[in-house]
Amino acid sequence: MATELEGNVTLQKFIALLADLNHQSAELLKTGNTALLQKMNGVVEEMYAIQSVGTEDAYTAIEEDMQAICKNFNATVAMFKSNETATPDAATNAAVRKFVKNIFDATVNIVNAYGLV
Repeated sequence: MATELEGNVTLQKFIALLADLNHQSAELLKTGNTALLQKMNGVVEEMYAIQSVGTEDAYTAIEEDMQAICKNFNATVAMFKSNETATPDAATNAAVRKFVKNIFDATVNIVNAYGLV
């Protein structure tokens, strides 16, 4: 990628958000703590706000993975909204785990694309 990280405050902020989302999704998968979705929502929104207007390679090269993150997060929210009880049923839990796993995988893809691992 041709984008320079040093001195690029916006890209540094995006990478920090990426790390947050990666850790949050890993924690949710590990613990099943769906309360983390509130925090994840803010992070996904901030990441999208940065990436969607970015014209540098660092943002355009990850378009597909960023779309996967947004679509899977939106699907997670839709699953919870469609659940008929206050406590998610087994189907909702399984679907949410799959969507969050897809988010985690997309964050790992971006980390790899940035050469951070």
